[in-house]
Amino acid sequence: MNKSIGIALGICVALVLWMGSGMYMQNNSDINDELANDNSAPPTIDNRVLVEVTDMRAQEITSYIISNGSATPDREVVLRAETTGQIDRILVEEGAFVDEGSVIMQLKMDDRAIREEQATINLQEKQRLYEATVNLNKQNFASSTEVDNALTQFKLAEVELERIKLEIEKTFIRAPFSGYIEENILDVGEYVGIGNELVKLVDNDPLVVNAYISQNDIEYLALGVEAKVELVNGRQRTGQVRFISPRANEQTRTFRVEIAVPNSEGLRAGSSVTARIPREQVMAHYLSAGLLTLNEEGDIGIKTVNLEGLVEFYPATIELSDANGMWISGLPEFARVITAGQGFAQIGEAVRITVADSASVDSASEIPLIRYADFN
Repeated sequence: MNKSIGIALGICVALVLWMGSGMYMQNNSDINDELANDNSAPPTIDNRVLVEVTDMRAQEITSYIISNGSATPDREVVLRAETTGQIDRILVEEGAFVDEGSVIMQLKMDDRAIREEQATINLQEKQRLYEATVNLNKQNFASSTEVDNALTQFKLAEVELERIKLEIEKTFIRAPFSGYIEENILDVGEYVGIGNELVKLVDNDPLVVNAYISQNDIEYLALGVEAKVELVNGRQRTGQVRFISPRANEQTRTFRVEIAVPNSEGLRAGSSVTARIPREQVMAHYLSAGLLTLNEEGDIGIKTVNLEGLVEFYPATIELSDANGMWISGLPEFARVITAGQGFAQIGEAVRITVADSASVDSASEIPLIRYADFN
């Protein structure tokens, strides 16, 4: 009985050992597989900078020569006294509009009316004397010399009357052209001599914008070209180039240009304005000003990504701008502009990109071609 039990126990131990050896071999196989997997090449880490890009297409726009200037009257004059006397009346207040020929103020007549009456009487007397001498000459009772003397006295009397009439007319200070009274310099009762300033008169229609154009841009200008003018309050008007200086300023090397702006609305002169004169048609992209950057040489431009995934830099020229952005020329017609992350992307460096409103592209070789159809 004990022998049978011993045999049974021996068989059980043998079975346990056999089964244990199988599990050990299996575990070793799994461990070897794991080690084999651990010995494979580690995954590659892409260290390229990730940037966001936007595909853009240039549009044809009109570029402008932009110059800050001032709006001045078309004509302005200071009226001066042409005769002496006291100011008797001021008929037009400062700031009022007057028509050409209107009386603005008047000097006292003093004795001018009496002198005019005397000159009139003297002229009538000299005329009768001349006519009588002519009749006597016809009857051979007066010589030709007497006729000539009578005619001379008659003409002198005419001149004297015209002179006093002209002096009387000079007591009426009239507007030489239609415009606004900028200032009445003197007041009623003040005595004036010949040459004293009396009134400042300005003609604001048209307003004249004086702009100063660089020597690089002057070749684009011509008389009659329409120009846009923006006032300080944002109001815009259209005028025409009416004068281009034939010579540049020696200090600034700029040319003075006059733009005549119709002013039927009574806009006032003297304010600062911005003049925009058409230069040429250019291809430009509309971008945010925040996308502008500098290269190592200090040039202002835009960073783009080419079809090989490399960062490129294009010097740019600002053609137009507004509150929302600016029109930039100098880029290719179709450009993949870096709109986020440009500060971390170096020129010539390969980058990863994500197209705005699209999935990220992880491999430079997978950068899709610009879909030109999207711009149609």
